[in-house]
Amino acid sequence: MGCSSITLLRIQELKQVEAHVDSLKIELSVMEQEVIKEQKNQSDVLRLMRADQQVRFDELGQKISSLEGSLSENKYKLSQIDKKTQEIQEQWMAKAQNDSQAAKQKNAQVDKLYQIAYGDFNAGRFDLASTGFADFIKQFSDSPLSDEAAYWYAECFYGKREFDKAEEAYSDYLRKYRNGKKVCSALYKLGLVFEAKKQTEKKKMVWQKLLTTCPESEESTIVKSRTGK
Repeated sequence: MGCSSITLLRIQELKQVEAHVDSLKIELSVMEQEVIKEQKNQSDVLRLMRADQQVRFDELGQKISSLEGSLSENKYKLSQIDKKTQEIQEQWMAKAQNDSQAAKQKNAQVDKLYQIAYGDFNAGRFDLASTGFADFIKQFSDSPLSDEAAYWYAECFYGKREFDKAEEAYSDYLRKYRNGKKVCSALYKLGLVFEAKKQTEKKKMVWQKLLTTCPESEESTIVKSRTGK
């Protein structure tokens, strides 16, 4: 009986141990399943991360390729622009040279026409000179010589003693060229025209303007000597 009791106790203890072992096995199995599940989840996450990274890498690669394409295209466009700019610069340089040559030729022509008219004036050919100066003023009104041409045009009529036309021409000069090179001379000669026409008051008025406008001029000195001022 004593041995049987011990045996039963041993059996019970063994069963308890077996039950505990089974419980541990079940617990271990559950833990293994959780680990496997966790590993699977982590694997899925890693796979998704890798897939996402791959997508990003692909997108980045496409963007880089696109940028490289745009860069190449821009380089080509820039080279074309540089080429076009160079062509335009060369055209402008050629045009500038042509314009400069044309300007020189025009200036030479202008100067020649002026000198012809001035030569006629000095030779006393007042009709030819007046026609030449009139044509010059009409064709080359923007020339620096148009100022003097207008004055000598008036002088032609004074030289022919056509005082009415001379008065008109001197007055026209003074209206158009208020700061002209020949203002002092035109005022003086206009006074002589009024003197020839016996218009004393007009002469005094014009010469007074001469003294005011050109006080240090040679013409003012002559007027002062004649009027005693």
